Amino acid sequence: MKKARKILIIDDSTVMLARAKRALVSEGYEVIATSQVVGNARHLPTADLVLIDYHMPGLNGSSVLESLRALATTMKNKQPFYVYTSDALIALRYRELGFDGAFSRKGDDEELVRQTRAFFRIVEMREARAPT
Repeated sequence: MKKARKILIIDDSTVMLARAKRALVSEGYEVIATSQVVGNARHLPTADLVLIDYHMPGLNGSSVLESLRALATTMKNKQPFYVYTSDALIALRYRELGFDGAFSRKGDDEELVRQTRAFFRIVEMREARAPT
């Protein structure tokens, strides 16, 4: 049996975190949902995907991303960092903001599940083609 993919979600809204976690756990994903901006490094080594809210009080997702990426450079597991937003402009600018991709339509749980499934299908196809 394949182990569940682990997703770390960082968002200042505990309501959004609870909704996202419920939707993804019901699909078989392991989810760590946190509103803490610092202290997430311990979750990085086992995360298969990191979703970061862009709009947070006093800072933005790029700041959070920058600190996590600095920590991740020393780790074996190279997790992708995606912005999680309902702001269409931010979603379009994900690469220039430093993210690997964007999950858009934040707040739409069905869309979150759909985008997560699509993301991991691509990961699985790449893993299947990778030389052993």
